[in-house]
Amino acid sequence: MNILIAILVLGIIIFVHELGHFLTAKFFKMPVSEFAIGMGPQVYSYNTMKTTYSLRAIPIGGFVNIEGMELDSEVEDGFNSKPAYARFVVLGAGVFMNFLLAFIILFVSIYSTGKYIPNEEAVIGSVFKEAKSIQYIRPKDKVLELEGYKIVKWTEIGDVLKKLEDKDSVSLKVERAGKIKELSVPLTFDLESKKKVLGVLPEYTIHKFGILEASKLSLQTGVRIVGETLSDFIRIVRGEVKSEELSGPIGIIRVVGEASKNGLGIVIHLMALLSVNVGVLNLLPFPALDGGRIVFVLLEMIGIKVNKKVEERLHMLGMLVLFGFIIFITTNDVFNLAR
Repeated sequence: MNILIAILVLGIIIFVHELGHFLTAKFFKMPVSEFAIGMGPQVYSYNTMKTTYSLRAIPIGGFVNIEGMELDSEVEDGFNSKPAYARFVVLGAGVFMNFLLAFIILFVSIYSTGKYIPNEEAVIGSVFKEAKSIQYIRPKDKVLELEGYKIVKWTEIGDVLKKLEDKDSVSLKVERAGKIKELSVPLTFDLESKKKVLGVLPEYTIHKFGILEASKLSLQTGVRIVGETLSDFIRIVRGEVKSEELSGPIGIIRVVGEASKNGLGIVIHLMALLSVNVGVLNLLPFPALDGGRIVFVLLEMIGIKVNKKVEERLHMLGMLVLFGFIIFITTNDVFNLAR
């Protein structure tokens, strides 16, 4: 089930990307012979007068076959026969749709859930199920003292715990339903922070955002994700990332599958991250990628014409390099699974 969810997430991201190319190609009246989801042999197809819509056996990737992209193509109204601005729009539409998908996900999430602001009062909002303290502390308990230290604000609980790192349990004085109770509560070692914690969260007030505010936050979050993605690509190029840290299609399916165990919200957020990653990857100025083709169109728009045969050979070389990278990253995924 987790694998199916992961494949569905990747399928949606690829579908949205290719839909951008497809719709803009149709808008500029470019002939599209096939719109495919997946790779490999066809398992289903629906034929119309102008386009074949197909599902292919390998449920990763997809493509839009716009006629007239080949060198010396004589297809009427083909891709290469259109003005440079039309080709620029078609090539950039896939990336735009990936960014738009991420924005919509982020906007819906921010607008619907709002912002959780912790209350200043030292009142227990919830206790982690894994925490040993769950047998002693209850939601709505108001912490009055911790190991003899008076507690007024929630942040003071963490400040006091920093002084008690050698202890396995602490004494608490809490107010519960109008009564004062003194408790001896065991601490839990948190693997992430490497510290002993109570395992509690404060009560929260939910601040709802308006449409404009949610839109602004969504854009800011999207820009931050793009910046982080570019930074990661730069680290990869510089050789600062170990091979076991790289993930290809198999690794991504595993990560999404694991995330699905923690609820739909995590999967949807991960979809936004992956959609941005796919958009940024395709926008890189590398031959065979959308970004690489856009570079040549931009050069043409400013009056610099590159020999079409040279351009085609560069794209072919880029395609070979990409195939080699895909083989490497997929093999790396398999080894990572075996570790």
